[in-house]
This record gives sequence, C-alpha cells and structure tokens, in this order.
Amino acid sequence: MTITGILQRNVRLFIIRSFILSVYTGIYDVIFNLYILDLGFHEDFLGTMLAVSLLTSSIASVPAGILCDRFNKRKMMLLFSLLSFFSLVPLFLTSSPAVLLFFSALGGLCGSVGAVCATPLLTENCERDTVRIFSMNSAFSWMASIVGCTAGGIMPGIIMRLLPGAGQYRMAMLLALGLLLAGWSMLLLMKDGKPAPSRRKPLKIQFSPNLLRFTLISALTGVGTGAIVSYFNIYFVKVLGAGPSEIGIVFAVTNALMVVGFAITPRISSWLGKVRATTLTQMASIPFLILMALTTNFMVGSFAYTSRMFLMNLGGPALTSLQMEMIDPDERGFAIGFMSTVSGIVVAAATYLGGLFMAQGNYLVPYAATCVAYVLAACLLYRYFRGAERSPDSAIVEQAQRYKLSA
Repeated sequence: MTITGILQRNVRLFIIRSFILSVYTGIYDVIFNLYILDLGFHEDFLGTMLAVSLLTSSIASVPAGILCDRFNKRKMMLLFSLLSFFSLVPLFLTSSPAVLLFFSALGGLCGSVGAVCATPLLTENCERDTVRIFSMNSAFSWMASIVGCTAGGIMPGIIMRLLPGAGQYRMAMLLALGLLLAGWSMLLLMKDGKPAPSRRKPLKIQFSPNLLRFTLISALTGVGTGAIVSYFNIYFVKVLGAGPSEIGIVFAVTNALMVVGFAITPRISSWLGKVRATTLTQMASIPFLILMALTTNFMVGSFAYTSRMFLMNLGGPALTSLQMEMIDPDERGFAIGFMSTVSGIVVAAATYLGGLFMAQGNYLVPYAATCVAYVLAACLLYRYFRGAERSPDSAIVEQAQRYKLSA
C-alpha cells in the first residue's frame, strides 16, 4: 500500500475511533454525574472528583506532549488508552470516596496522553485540507454522541425494568465501557504512514508568542468548561426538573444540530476566515448562556442550551486548524500539552468552585463568570490573530483584480 493510501486509511480509522468513543462520551455525559449523586454524594464531592481528574490530566499534559513529539504517537495512544480503560473500571464497582478519587486521578493521568497525541496524529495523516478533515471528524463525533446521549437517556430505564435493584446508572456505565475497547482496536488497525526519523531530534521546548496567546485564550475558555459545562446534566435535573430520558433527548437533539454545524464550518471559515468565524460564533452564544442562567422553564432552558452549544462549538474545527497551522510541526505535541496543562488547571479550579456554588443552590455565579470569561476569550482571539490570515475581503479584491486583468 502506498503512503497516500495508508494516510487515507488511517484518517478513516481515526474517524471511526472518534465515532465509537463519542458514543461512550454521550452515555457518560448523560449518566456519570447522576451516577455519583445516586451513590449518595452531592455536587461538592462530584466537583472534587472532576477537579482531581482534570488536575492530574493537566499536570501530565506537558510530559505527554514531550513524549508525543519524541515517540510514535499511535503506539503511545495504544498503551495509555488501555491503561485509561483499566483505571475507569473501578469507578463503577465501588462507592468508596477514597477509591473514587484515586482512580479519577489515575484516569486523568492516563487519558491525558491520548488527548494530547490525538490532534497531532490526525494532522500528520492529513495530506491537505485540514479544516475539512477536522470538521468531518467533529461531525462524525457529534453524530455518534447523538446515539450515545439517546442511549444514555433510555438505558437506565431499561435496566431498571430488566434488573430491578441492580443499580441502573452503574450497570449502564459498565456496559458502555466495552465501547472504549472497540475504539482502542481502531488504533491497532492503523499503520505508521510516515517513516520515523533515523535520528531522534533534540528536545525543543519553545514558548512562542502564539503558543502563549493560544494558552491564555484556552484558559479563559476553560473557566466556562469547568464552572458550568461539567454540570449541564445536573442543571437540567436540579434547575429545570428534567429526568434522564429528557436529558438524553435534549442532548441528542443538540448534537444533531452540531452535525449540521460542522458540515458548514469549512464554508463559514472560507467566507469569514478562521479567526472571524470563531470569534463571531462564540460571541453569539453569550445571550443564550445568560438565558440559561435566568430561566427555570424546561422548554426555554432546552432551547437556550441547544443554541448555546451550537454556536459555541461551531468554530471549534477552524480554531484547531488555525492552532496547528501556526505551531511548528515538531512542537505540536509540547504545545498542546502546555495548553492542556494551563487550561486544565483552570478547568479543575473552576470545576471545584462551580461544584461548591451549585451544592449551595447558587447557579448564577458560575454562569456569570463564564459569560465574562467567554467574552474576554473571543475578544483576545480576534485581537491577537486577526492579521494572521488573509482577510476574506482582500481575497475578494484580489480575485476581482485578476478577473479585470484577464477580461
């Protein structure tokens, strides 16, 4: 098989892997927090669990990035994805706080390698048109999460009817773990399309201005990721009075809209440019976030949630592509690791604080802090990188001039 054929095959397998893992993620997003509350814990302990996992993942991200740059990315992901699977199993077999915290930390540690290596691995298997490939990967991932969210909504009810007293949330998560092994098998089927260099390059760590700027923007976005995104299913239960089936339906509908969004992302990026597209869509999501904070009506809250998720994530593939374009290929692993570390520490702190506020019934403060952080992140992205790519207007002028000369 030619190098081109291997790269195309690897991209397909990577997208299939993303699809399978996103089904698991959809189930996890609906059920996991409810599972922890079902064990008798409250939002403050849930916040501690999530924060511990995020913190260890963040601490490990820079070493993971360095390893990613120096060793085979696929093999690194194979090893640590399997370790991550074994660290998740005990979470669904015990209710001991100490065990839950320990394996949450271990899972975050092992999972960070896969998270850091994934984007560079996909990038180096793309010959061209990275925005389209990233958008396709995102679209299939969101399609899979529709399946996962729907399954997460109906599985507890089915299990409760078939196995009364078995622990509906626990059994659902144990069954879902099989998807992680299926996703891991896709890495086994991938091949190394580009030969490894005969001589290992010296370790190169450079904090370029662009890296620091992307890191600051990522950290600000992480405030919202920690303070509210981690608790969206709790928001639906405690504030809007929804159950697992309603949550699954809303999450599935939202993810279905995201598939449409990612299908048009390349066109929007081509029209507006990556920076403008990301900035405008993120800013447009803020009013819906405010609406979520102010309403207790299920229909209004669901509409606001869906609109916010659609707009906030619409520019994600364009932003990822921009980051990969502006960071040296030999430094991508370290760069993603560094951004993940800083952002992850912020997310961990925000998750812990968000859990404390929500345990007291205060949802307004986390949502207000998120709005401020998102506005700052969008403004800084535009200020820092508006000149990093040729504006769409200049491209139109250039095309018009060429047409005039040829006429």
